[in-house]
Amino acid sequence: TGPGLKIEGSYGIEMERYMETDCDAGGSKAEVSVEDSPVSPKRDSEVLQLSDDSKIVFSEWASNVSSILWVPIRALSEKLPRGSSSVTPLKQDILEGMRTVALKLEFGVHHNQIFERTIAAHFTDPFDVTTRVANKCNDGTLVLQVMLHSLVKANLIVLDAWLDLQDGFVHGKSDGRPTSTFFPLVVSPGSRAAVVFSISLEKTMSSGKDLQLQESILNIKYEIHGDRAAGAHKPVDADHSGADAERRDLVFKSAIVLQRPVLDPCLTVGFLPLPSDGLRVGKLITMQWRVERLKDLKGSEAVEQQHDEVLYEVNANSENWMIAGRKRGHVSLTEEQGSRVVISILCVPLVAGYVRPPQLGLPDVKEANVSSNPPGPHLVCVLPPLLSSSYCVPVKL
Repeated sequence: TGPGLKIEGSYGIEMERYMETDCDAGGSKAEVSVEDSPVSPKRDSEVLQLSDDSKIVFSEWASNVSSILWVPIRALSEKLPRGSSSVTPLKQDILEGMRTVALKLEFGVHHNQIFERTIAAHFTDPFDVTTRVANKCNDGTLVLQVMLHSLVKANLIVLDAWLDLQDGFVHGKSDGRPTSTFFPLVVSPGSRAAVVFSISLEKTMSSGKDLQLQESILNIKYEIHGDRAAGAHKPVDADHSGADAERRDLVFKSAIVLQRPVLDPCLTVGFLPLPSDGLRVGKLITMQWRVERLKDLKGSEAVEQQHDEVLYEVNANSENWMIAGRKRGHVSLTEEQGSRVVISILCVPLVAGYVRPPQLGLPDVKEANVSSNPPGPHLVCVLPPLLSSSYCVPVKL
């Protein structure tokens, strides 16, 4: 093998007779090879073992026939594959999976002839993992959807999946596994499938020094069902003597990082609907935002002022809007969960077209602790002012 590679000794090394795929041209060749060769036609495949000196000794039956050798090789890596969010997917690094396989073949009467070749090979993970929060229930439960994209030219049969959560998250009513009716889940080559986990936020968060697991680990137990002609099939065990031997499945692990602050806001700011008659240049309108407390701020996250007051600030482009009144101030908001207040601002549009509306911010509260529900529009349409016309009526004197 080459650098960064390892032969899996737990799996057998398969050697099989090469069969022509072209029926017309291959029919006569196969008949001649079987007739002229002293090898029995029943001996078409064999499982070989790796010797102590890391060599593979071929059998005598394969000396006069064309054969294919399947060697299970693993590409070594110091880090786990990392999943990504569906919003910001990670870019795959092609060079990371590149390896070189060093092949050395000794043949001849006394093995006095040597054939050497270096082969460039690209290794890939069986799945590309992306995640997204599909839903958030009223009781705080999060529905985490994990999407699996097959990267191999074979059917991948997912037998089981479980999630080892990082600190700050706990499993819902399940034991870290999705619904059992999902499995077995067949993922065709190049296709996508998804599994759903139920998780929730841990009420008591450990300090940074006491964290046991800083990222979640996704575990997938799977099988490979592929076509040998396409170069993908399930490897065989090295010890296959027993008929009742326990089936050994493949396990794929991927690291997933869940961000707690973004998923657990303390305040929500909602943009209330604009007047039904629309916006027009020079016309005075009232913009309103609703600020609601989802839960009490923790001591480390609380503002330095009174807990029953919230500092707000309105930001607007002075070339597009004229604000009447205070752009910055305090409003009273009790500490009880569900308390809300409406902030109203008088403003006048100055230009026509699609412009960005004024934005309401809470400077003393971290951005991760504020959610937008409903979010404000990115652009609003401002109509031109009403036309005023004057008429000259001729008067006869």
